[in-house]
Amino acid sequence: MPDSRLELFRRRLPLKAQMGYGWLKYRFKPHPIWDEEEFIRYYTWLEKTQWWSRAELEAYQLEKLQTLVKHAYENVPYYRQLFDKKKLKPENIITLADLQKLPLLHKDDLRKNSEDFLPCNVDKSRLRYVTTSGSTGKPLGVYWDKSITVLHERAFEYRQWGWAGYRFGDRFVTLKYPPQTTRGSKKAWQEYNPAHNEIRLSIYDMTEDNLFKYVELIKKFQPKFIYAVPSAIEILARFMKRNALAAPTIKAIFCESETLYAEQRNLIESQFDCKIFSGYGMTERAADAVECELHRGYHVNMEYGIFELLDKDNQVIEKPGMPGRVVGTGLDTFYMPLLRYVTDDIAEYSPITCDCNRQATLVKNFRGRLRELIFSKSGYVVPFSAVYGPLHGPIMMKIREMKFVQEQEGDLIVHIALAPGFSQAEIADEIHKEIYNLLDENEFSVQITFVNHVSRNLRGKIGLLDQKLPVKADYLEYIGN
Repeated sequence: MPDSRLELFRRRLPLKAQMGYGWLKYRFKPHPIWDEEEFIRYYTWLEKTQWWSRAELEAYQLEKLQTLVKHAYENVPYYRQLFDKKKLKPENIITLADLQKLPLLHKDDLRKNSEDFLPCNVDKSRLRYVTTSGSTGKPLGVYWDKSITVLHERAFEYRQWGWAGYRFGDRFVTLKYPPQTTRGSKKAWQEYNPAHNEIRLSIYDMTEDNLFKYVELIKKFQPKFIYAVPSAIEILARFMKRNALAAPTIKAIFCESETLYAEQRNLIESQFDCKIFSGYGMTERAADAVECELHRGYHVNMEYGIFELLDKDNQVIEKPGMPGRVVGTGLDTFYMPLLRYVTDDIAEYSPITCDCNRQATLVKNFRGRLRELIFSKSGYVVPFSAVYGPLHGPIMMKIREMKFVQEQEGDLIVHIALAPGFSQAEIADEIHKEIYNLLDENEFSVQITFVNHVSRNLRGKIGLLDQKLPVKADYLEYIGN
């Protein structure tokens, strides 16, 4: 929907005037999402269900699964044909384990038959078409329900934020979405969003000059929280450390949408002196998991979907200690059911029970994505984390942005945007030495390319490794911790 003239005028006001407008708005009207009855109902329900027993959560999952499967069989052309071909009926789903009777759904199945996943009994005018970021390949289109998808997603989001101490109306800074405000013919590098008491900083304009402005603005705004893509907040943290800039007082940082490597977490948490609350999710709305205040692992949001891990032979993993591909069945997707949807994400179950008393399935860690592997000339496999992690030494303070690309076995291209004051020859020599300390020089040819800005996708994700070679499920055991 186009912005009103008033909204366009408001966006063009100086930031201080915009913040004054937001302060007045909050004085007389609470957070706008509380105008939505469906959000209130769902968020209130989630605040209760987080304390349900495991048996209660699984009973809810089974009830929703049986309803979803019946709906898919009766109304979704793709599943009607598939179930009949496999001689399956909705009544065959008696227990949660019976979900494994259903065949796996892969991205290519969805791409080739996307319209056949739409229920014939759903009004298409209610649906919103969205695409994935394409971080694991080509972007994929799916449908959301305009009236409930975002409201329910926000409810899960705010539940986790509450675990970090967030209260509606608290100020926060976002380094995740591009600002919508324009200054002449260009998008602004910042904007204030009064609806959420939020400042959005552009992830496309993280130049050295702008980063000084980012830090100054954050200190003036005094947010309690930061909501960011890991690669973006890492760039900011590295910049602040490199320039000896004191961090503002932040209660917590929320990270999602990319793999959060251990070295990134250590740098960001030490620089901002607060904890990261990491989250796992996807545009397809098939599975979701988040960290709680104890940071013992990721709690699967069992009300959201059914979470499975599969080994390289597509057998279900039930015990901790073995990495597997994430498979999700979204329980809130009647508008476009995705049953046993296979992702490229790799996770491992936790061997412990979290002391927070939430009984949901606990994931030890999300190890990365299946495509986060690099291949030598002779074809052996190296996890990207084994290269990117050890690089987080003094050399990284000289680099503003970095991205790896592999197009052929044994060839590795490194795109680097330098920090000021360092020569290309010096950095190229250091990077070559660092990488060849990790990789066999006879097996890898490393090419350094210097750029002004590392390329991002439409969502602003850098995607630290752009792996263009085909990757098989057989390789999942190589994904690093």
